[in-house]
Amino acid sequence: MRALGIDIGGTMIKTAIVDENGVISEKKLYPTQRKLREQLLQIVKEELAVSNPEAIGIGTAGRVDPLTGEVNLATDNLTGWTGVPLKSFIQGETGVATAVLNDANAAALGEWFSNHRRTETLVMLTVGTGLGGGVVINGVPLLGKRGEAAEFGHVVLHPGGRRCNCGKAGCAEQYVSMRLIHRLVTEVTGRELDRATLVEQYMSGDPIVEKAVDTVAGDLAIVIDSIFLSFDPETVVIGGGICELGDRFLLSLREKLVAPSQLSLYSPEDVVLSLSRNDSGIIGAAIFAMKSASRKQLRPTRRGRKRDYPAPE
Repeated sequence: MRALGIDIGGTMIKTAIVDENGVISEKKLYPTQRKLREQLLQIVKEELAVSNPEAIGIGTAGRVDPLTGEVNLATDNLTGWTGVPLKSFIQGETGVATAVLNDANAAALGEWFSNHRRTETLVMLTVGTGLGGGVVINGVPLLGKRGEAAEFGHVVLHPGGRRCNCGKAGCAEQYVSMRLIHRLVTEVTGRELDRATLVEQYMSGDPIVEKAVDTVAGDLAIVIDSIFLSFDPETVVIGGGICELGDRFLLSLREKLVAPSQLSLYSPEDVVLSLSRNDSGIIGAAIFAMKSASRKQLRPTRRGRKRDYPAPE
């Protein structure tokens, strides 16, 4: 079986054809447009005309109903996205079995499937424009009753702090993101650095960039410590654009975790960088769709409905 995997973010849409082993091909990138619904349908139809996937898997920013595939809540990063019945819309327009989940949940599932299939509990944090999260337990993404599970980016980290685009103040993603690193550097230098330049200066030991990264790493360590105490996972994976800072960043982050971990049972070495990097969301969305389409995982809920998410192999 093959599926079209789609990863929708606030700035880019990534697509690829994914086989049942998680191998991707025909990867493409599209800048996210304001008329996202129309753009997505056009992308899907173009892909279906070239390939012949048996399923479509979509990972999207926002909180997604785990049963209906509707976007229950989205921030201004995706204008007008709240309330879009994404699964029924794409499936109805194409006739191809479609499954939808949050983009960070998709990334967590993709990372687990490709690189950590022996791991019982995996938590993934995606640090890019914002902060996303996903939890996979025994190969099944934890989606929650309302699709709000693992929304670590909108847990209040500093009460009364910076205003978040979700409407609250002090949310974690206002303190942990690549966007903030760029902003902290700009506040000191007066210059806006592109991503490649920022990464290069960090690798070369620029003190201003190092301080900005160090500030974000400190708050990220607080989030990670809370995750270990909440879920007791075997592994916490860091994904998203921050992975471009490489092992140097990982070592710095682990140093921040030494003190809190000494008062707990986890180790800083239990935190790793994503191996699939920007492909994890595409892979996870596609695997989710293939398993949903195969119906191998369907299980009754207390209300007699069935869940459209993968069961363990």
